[in-house]
Amino acid sequence: MPLDPDLAALLDATPPVPLTPEVIPQVRAWMRALGDTFPRPDGVATQDFHAGDVPVRLYRPDNALSNRLLVFIHGGGWFQGDLDTHDAMCAWISKKSGYPLLAVGYRLAPEHRFPAGLDDCDTAFSWAVSHARELGCDPASIALGGESAGANLAAAVVLRRAARNESQPLFQCLIYPPTDMRLTSPLIREAKWPDITLESAQFMCAQYGLGTADIANPDVSPVLAESHRSLAPAIVLTAEYDSLRDDGEAYALKLAAAGVETLVQRLSGLPHGFLFFNHDIPAISNAFSVVGKILRRYAGL
Repeated sequence: MPLDPDLAALLDATPPVPLTPEVIPQVRAWMRALGDTFPRPDGVATQDFHAGDVPVRLYRPDNALSNRLLVFIHGGGWFQGDLDTHDAMCAWISKKSGYPLLAVGYRLAPEHRFPAGLDDCDTAFSWAVSHARELGCDPASIALGGESAGANLAAAVVLRRAARNESQPLFQCLIYPPTDMRLTSPLIREAKWPDITLESAQFMCAQYGLGTADIANPDVSPVLAESHRSLAPAIVLTAEYDSLRDDGEAYALKLAAAGVETLVQRLSGLPHGFLFFNHDIPAISNAFSVVGKILRRYAGL
């Protein structure tokens, strides 16, 4: 189906800024200002604290599921975003799904290059597991998710835990995830849509501090892991008008081929980053509802 007209008009009105190291402060400020304009749902309480040394924010909706927790990692190309920019997004996911949600404020590139941000996400999830009772859930009832770069980080944490023979999340929820930093998929090479171009993806990788040898590391490119067996059940959500769509769908196929219970769904008419749009746009409100329903299904509801 065509790109949603409301989103098409919004994207046309805000053309992407060519990314260079010099504009990083400007891009971060833009994301913060935009995030501040998003409406937040009523009935979601928050609490800020630290998971070890990592800042986190706990969201608890008034319709909270008992004995459940979703640890969630925001996107932003590894170099932008924080607990405040993605506050409304996390509140809506929590409200729509009923999951108490623990958002992770990981360190950003280029000030903190790979694997600093990933280490923070790994630490935060492990902390949640060891402090599950304090968070009101069972250690085996903690899921892990993320969107965009956050989904990449979430997938990498799942693989790290498997390599260490540690418990897996209840499930992993990967929303428009980049999973192959070789950047060879037809969509990213063709760059049909301005959301993510080959040049912008290469810029993000460079800021993250990825060298040639890092690209094949499953901590960076989860699709290249030697084994995907025995990983947590996976929800993989992609967007029709997303240059990274192939990444998510290829990873879903890889997981399914390894015997991992996998749900993959392409959301029609939406671009990359659709959760970081105003919830008042009907297509975005519907997308949050879809995410919420899928998460509730994985809670057995």
